[in-house]
Amino acid sequence: MDLENITLLDVIDRQTLQSLQDAFANATGMAALATDVTGSVTQLSNPTDFCMNLTRKSPVGCERCNQCDLQGGAESSRTGRPSVYFCHGGLVDFAAPIMLNGRHIGSLIGGQILTEEPDDNKFRKIALEIGVDPDEYVRALHKIKVVPKSQVDAAAQLLYQMANALSDVGYQKAIAQSKAERTDKAVEDIQRSFVQINQQTKSAVEEIRALSDNFTSIKESAASTAKAVEITDNITKMIGNASSQLTLIGFNASIEAKRAGSAGAGFNVIAQEVRTLADKNTKQAAEIENTLHGIKKAMTDINEQIKGVYSAIEKAEDDIEKLREMLANVDEMVTNIK
Repeated sequence: MDLENITLLDVIDRQTLQSLQDAFANATGMAALATDVTGSVTQLSNPTDFCMNLTRKSPVGCERCNQCDLQGGAESSRTGRPSVYFCHGGLVDFAAPIMLNGRHIGSLIGGQILTEEPDDNKFRKIALEIGVDPDEYVRALHKIKVVPKSQVDAAAQLLYQMANALSDVGYQKAIAQSKAERTDKAVEDIQRSFVQINQQTKSAVEEIRALSDNFTSIKESAASTAKAVEITDNITKMIGNASSQLTLIGFNASIEAKRAGSAGAGFNVIAQEVRTLADKNTKQAAEIENTLHGIKKAMTDINEQIKGVYSAIEKAEDDIEKLREMLANVDEMVTNIK
């Protein structure tokens, strides 16, 4: 709530004002009215025929009455005490301001009385100014009771105390409403944040699950690679065995070539080439086997790392799910606050 633009009826409802001024009018026998900064907000309590049926029935008179009410409240607000004054119609009125945080937002008006016997000629003149029958105006005038000024002052002081009480009540209500509005806004902001967090955690869970699926594919590919490495290793071993046999055959062929003498010279050359090829195959097989061992070790390490990642993913999923449950509980509690 904007305290700078708050109105009287924003903090004190019309029925409460009406009930208070009715009680004041019944207790004092005087008229009473509540106004904001633009005009009356309640019905006149205990009005006189002079004011209600004559003065206020005149457009000119009604406008003058409204101006008197506003000026009386403004004067009381300026001086900080009850304002007792003669209205435009010649009657005695008094006003007390209703303040909110140092700002005048309304007034309590009382009066429609006399403190001395009236001058009929003066009131006949007023009647002509506002377009009312002078004789009827004077007859209504003499129905108004004359009260001592001390009684007027006491009534004005009572009205001032009532206005102060309304000022305090209005201020506390305005502060409470302002705090409630800020609380509601904070709750709405928190709920929006919860929605965003929930969406983000949901997205994170989906991304983690997608990552888990990717690691499953990687794990399957690693398993297939490991199987292919194992098959290749077996083939390499077979090549090594074949190379050993070729080497042995080459040695045997060389021995037989020497036994054959000059006739086996050509065969001896072939035997040497076979041994050379066998040696080369043996070296290459050894190199392949070493490489395959390195690959197997790397695949074993990858499998171990994948297992560790799986564990971390499962833990992250559990943590995020618990976080979502906690956020849901907090969101429910925040909703209950409202």
